[in-house]
Amino acid sequence: MNRYTAEELDNAALRDLLADAASSDQQAIAGPFYPDRGITAESLNAYAAKCRAQAERYRSGGAHKAALA
Repeated sequence: MNRYTAEELDNAALRDLLADAASSDQQAIAGPFYPDRGITAESLNAYAAKCRAQAERYRSGGAHKAALA
């Protein structure tokens, strides 16, 4: 039995993507950075851009399914 509709699940996945983007933007400004692990301001900005692109791609549906894949 599903407790949530597909639309609710998609909206939650989109909110997660946008929250990840915002968090990465902030970390890119203030750190912490772990260059030995590839976590730099540039990599964080790239991840934020990727999250925003995915949110845009799935804004009409499919975000939850894509997140599970």
